[in-house]
Amino acid sequence: MNFSEFSFWWVLILFSIPFFTVRWIGQYFNLWRGSFDSVGLAAMSLFLFVNASRSSFIIFACELIFNYILVRLMLRRQGWEAKMIATSLVAIDIAILAYFKYLNFFVEDVLGLLLPGVATSWQAQGGIPGMGAIPPGLSFYTFQMVAFVVDSFTSKKKRPIGIVDYVNFVSFFPQVVAGPIERRADFFPQIEAFRFKFTLDNFEAGLRWLSLGLFMKFVLADNISPYIDLEETGNAWLVWFSAYLFTLRIYFDFAGYSFMALGLAKFVGVKLTTNFLAPYTSQSINEFWRRWHVTLSTWFRDYVFLPLMGSRKQWAPFFLFLTFTLSGFWHGAAWNFILWGAYHGLLLLVLRYAGRPFYSFVGQRLFMPQFISWILTFGSVILGCLFFMETNVHRLATKLQTLVSPGAYSFANIGSAFSSFSGNEATVLTLTLGLATLVLLLEHIAVWQKRESEYDLLTSPWVSRALLALTVLLAANTPSQFIYFEF
Repeated sequence: MNFSEFSFWWVLILFSIPFFTVRWIGQYFNLWRGSFDSVGLAAMSLFLFVNASRSSFIIFACELIFNYILVRLMLRRQGWEAKMIATSLVAIDIAILAYFKYLNFFVEDVLGLLLPGVATSWQAQGGIPGMGAIPPGLSFYTFQMVAFVVDSFTSKKKRPIGIVDYVNFVSFFPQVVAGPIERRADFFPQIEAFRFKFTLDNFEAGLRWLSLGLFMKFVLADNISPYIDLEETGNAWLVWFSAYLFTLRIYFDFAGYSFMALGLAKFVGVKLTTNFLAPYTSQSINEFWRRWHVTLSTWFRDYVFLPLMGSRKQWAPFFLFLTFTLSGFWHGAAWNFILWGAYHGLLLLVLRYAGRPFYSFVGQRLFMPQFISWILTFGSVILGCLFFMETNVHRLATKLQTLVSPGAYSFANIGSAFSSFSGNEATVLTLTLGLATLVLLLEHIAVWQKRESEYDLLTSPWVSRALLALTVLLAANTPSQFIYFEF
């Protein structure tokens, strides 16, 4: 669901007022049953999905029903029959994802390299039906469905699942479109026992996470977005600066969505996985991937890397590189995302073989080794974001050539970089970057103090109220779409 659109909140209110009125009357006359809460949650989630995209809802509903029927059938079978059903279902789910997300890429960008005429005729025909845009949430709910199939197959307890519980597991409105990608063991028990829990504690906790998410998205990410210049290729300072701005924007944009989802779930008494753990405090790429997009990282670890590797541990480096390349491809059907995934896979391999000697050298020979490790890690992430943000491969190559050209770092280019912003733009950008730095500093302090949560300081009562007030005052006039909606 797009929390930045007014229609989401309007539809949520329009559904909630009559539903909770009926619920209150039913409870007053002792006619309401606890299971009605689950039905109401399912109706709310599906209603919001229909509002987001009717055409995409049809695809989602067909997948949901198909998966539910086959999972129930799988749970009634044993041995090779159950395995065949699980394998077929996973293959079909991935095939649907590939159809909508990757078929144009394979025809135009892969076959097009070998047979240019095929790509030209394909484009002339307008591609395949339904390819105007990727259906909202397809990548996320597909992965959640696949995980549910695998976890249900490997579970020792083959209990039947109810249709309403499965609908709520797959379509829970705060997280269905952009995660977190929840797992059966953590999330399904909450869904099975779901009851609306409107308590003061839940409201307070939900409001704190919601305030943080709103601030990150509407004040930080959306005010940074207009200053990211994709066209600049010759000025190394501006290329680095745009990559740095994008590094901040993608974090505040995606974390903002995830924290809003946490807050909305808290309101109704559900606990979602915290999808970000202050990733920009990391002192190694390995640590970065333990903190960034946690549910996706663990999904690829458990359902791609470990099954591929199996008992062949000597091939672990190769499968690690392959897994990260595939995770890059998951983010988008374009060469730059494949390069981005391969880049991070390569960094992890370098860390695997050279990390300990390097950190030993830094710790013994240099001042402030932890700070140096953080600088190198954050710099590597910024360079990686250049791959992520630049979908034009030819322009990406030009930018990389600029970054390694000493002449591109001239004093004249520094002056040109400063003069590229007007007085008002410089003021807005400076204020936004100051607030962003303060947020990141509070994350660093929480990690340094080893608090219970990396966001303890940012979700404390007075800070969260201040963030909500700043959101009202400083929110961008034209909110941008959430970046991960494109994936």
